[in-house]
Amino acid sequence: GGGGGGTLHLSVTDPQQIGEGRNAHTFYRIDVRPNQYADTIASVRRRYSDFRWLFQRLHEERPGAIIPIIPHTKAFQIEKRLSEELIEERRGSCETFLRRVQIHPELEGAPSISAFFSPDAEVFEQAKKDHPETEGFISEDGTTSSAKEKVKHFFVKAGIKAKVARGVDLEETPDAAQVDEVEQYLSALETHVKALAKATLYLVDVSKETSTNMHELGQTLFGLHQTYDPDTTTPDDNDSSNNNSNAKSKNPSLKTISNIFASLSAINKVKYDDNYAKVSKPIIDIQDNIKAARLALKRRKDHAITYNTFLQQIKNRQAALEKLNHKNATSPQATTENQIVSTQQLLDESNKSSKVALAALEKVTQRVFREMDRFKHSVDAQLRLLYVNHARVQVDYSRQLDVEWNKLLPNGNGGGGGGAVNGRVGGGGVDDGVLSKEAEMMMI
Repeated sequence: GGGGGGTLHLSVTDPQQIGEGRNAHTFYRIDVRPNQYADTIASVRRRYSDFRWLFQRLHEERPGAIIPIIPHTKAFQIEKRLSEELIEERRGSCETFLRRVQIHPELEGAPSISAFFSPDAEVFEQAKKDHPETEGFISEDGTTSSAKEKVKHFFVKAGIKAKVARGVDLEETPDAAQVDEVEQYLSALETHVKALAKATLYLVDVSKETSTNMHELGQTLFGLHQTYDPDTTTPDDNDSSNNNSNAKSKNPSLKTISNIFASLSAINKVKYDDNYAKVSKPIIDIQDNIKAARLALKRRKDHAITYNTFLQQIKNRQAALEKLNHKNATSPQATTENQIVSTQQLLDESNKSSKVALAALEKVTQRVFREMDRFKHSVDAQLRLLYVNHARVQVDYSRQLDVEWNKLLPNGNGGGGGGAVNGRVGGGGVDDGVLSKEAEMMMI
């Protein structure tokens, strides 16, 4: 919450599996600290489904806000559904989700956040009971309509949705043109980022494929070295054909070449891991952010449909009232007069509800505009940093790769010698002739 006391540090840790088989599920521990290195001041345990509940509630409580995406639930086999890799992936995703929710300016003070972090289990369980997926219709002014009116409202709303599906424009607020610009921006951004992701992820995956191929090359060359090694084979003095082969070759031995390829494989694998963390994950994150922005716009459209539903309801009731007045004028009856009074009351309710719906739509629209301003700046900054990081990875690991390739050249470090590639463990930098610790461990 607000208050100017600084941002608390949230961490999701210690996944614990409860139950067995299809009833098995995992609880994650959420710790709250004043800062990363301070003692825990609060701690709760939540299931993955609880995070999804929070995600859905935030959309209800703050429609139009760009809520951070959490991975969608997928159907897994039992052994995969609770695998360590999946649990760790979910743990990281949930931690990122909470940290983004915590600093989101539009989500401050959301009731579901307080319930989610409540140390009182009963408070959280009650919140979930009070706010499951809503069924039935409760009008925007908070009054519950009769069963008959619920059915009518349902069909009116279904008719409005059908019109939208056919491309019929809704009756909009004065900001409709600006909303269209937002939708056009998102469509263009989605297209461009999709193309960027395809090309960028391919470039990142090249290092992984190269690492695998280099590893296979190294193993094959080492196998060939074991079948014949001129440096350890004793030539037959009576064989004159060996006279020209006794001289030591200026080229590195197959064993040395094998070790160099092992080193190249290791460097490319570490390069891939670095690229994945600094390039692949961020661009996938941008794609998720676009999905989140789309969901925010969808919530705004839901409110526009609700507003138009009441407008259509007003037209329907006005038409019904005109018919009743005409009928009563030509053939006055007590029953007709009662229907007129009842229909007028329903029309008044529709007018009141339409005003409430319009106010809600305008509020959500303004929230969408605020969010999109932040979103555009964020995406621009993310893309800039992503490709700067990509360039740094290429430069850093190109130095290491150049050093290893140079060892294969006659004037390099590998000419004429047998044995392993000499290298020393670097202290964090990527200097010429120095393998990173990760690459050296990969070689081993």
